[in-house]
Amino acid sequence: MSKNMRIKPGKGSSAAGMIVGAFFCIFGLFVAIPTMGIFGFIWTAVAAVITILNAVNVFSEQGIATHEIVIEEETKSTYKPEQKETVEERLNKLERLYNDGLITVEEREEQRKKILSEI
Repeated sequence: MSKNMRIKPGKGSSAAGMIVGAFFCIFGLFVAIPTMGIFGFIWTAVAAVITILNAVNVFSEQGIATHEIVIEEETKSTYKPEQKETVEERLNKLERLYNDGLITVEEREEQRKKILSEI
């Protein structure tokens, strides 16, 4: 089961974005469009979209989310708490490691002493 959380920017950052977007719109109308043609129109259109999106976040309670976080929740049926091995299981595991040639006699004895000291 997953849970979606939508995150919208705060009023302060949206207000700043709206003000900057408005300056970019003014720049687009009076500088970019007259001197750069189609690029000026694109610039102004993008600036207008940025300004409008930020204005919606400033003046409405709902706002427009900029991020979405998906949280995966484990169900109780899939959760299995860690089961601690018994001393006997740990000693048997240690012996298997030794018999398989993965540890030396010294390592086996050192670990065996540690395991037995926990009793």
